[in-house]
Amino acid sequence: MASYHRVLKVFDRSIHDKSVECDYDIHPWEVLINGERWAGKIRLVGFVDAFFLMCYSADARFEKGIIIYKDDETIRDTLKGAGVKASDINLDVANAKELKNDPNVPPKYFSFDSQPLDYIVTSLGHEVGLKTEYPTSSLIKYQIKILKSRNKVVKKRVRRAVNQHSLLDLLHDAIRLGVITHAEMTAQLLGNFYVGSATDDAMRKYMDTLGSASRPDNIALSNEA
Repeated sequence: MASYHRVLKVFDRSIHDKSVECDYDIHPWEVLINGERWAGKIRLVGFVDAFFLMCYSADARFEKGIIIYKDDETIRDTLKGAGVKASDINLDVANAKELKNDPNVPPKYFSFDSQPLDYIVTSLGHEVGLKTEYPTSSLIKYQIKILKSRNKVVKKRVRRAVNQHSLLDLLHDAIRLGVITHAEMTAQLLGNFYVGSATDDAMRKYMDTLGSASRPDNIALSNEA
């Protein structure tokens, strides 16, 4: 039986990637996956755009696992590519009120709820293994319920692993870690504002300045340092 590290490799992921938010064991009684508990050891490996839950045995031998997508653009593209409607798998629109006010706003399907004792994530996902292709029927709605750790450091890392990143998080990811490109960060940031608004225009100018300043052919002047 292959290790869960090989499964991650199928998705071009590794626990050594800069974009890893956490790589922790979770006790089976601390997590519910669509209302069910898995038997055996469970590993939570979280990245900026998605997270994996892996059930494994001795020597990290992979038993079963799932990937949960956090990025709404990825979720929309995955559904479209598979020819699956969100309503077909009972995946609710998370920004229904926003869509009601502006039908041009893209739908969001990722949902995160911080309860007093648990984190609850609802999103699109599917089972994973050593295969590179999966049937459209494998795409389903997942609700993940994870008990909050008493350890503040672990609690913070787990939250970052299973939740979408805020604007400040995205800036941190791009500038400090360099895990997403300037274009990807611009798209993510502008996706939070109405196109054509004053805020949108200001954000575009700011991101263009940030992007040009980061290129090697741009040298900061003495009064700009």
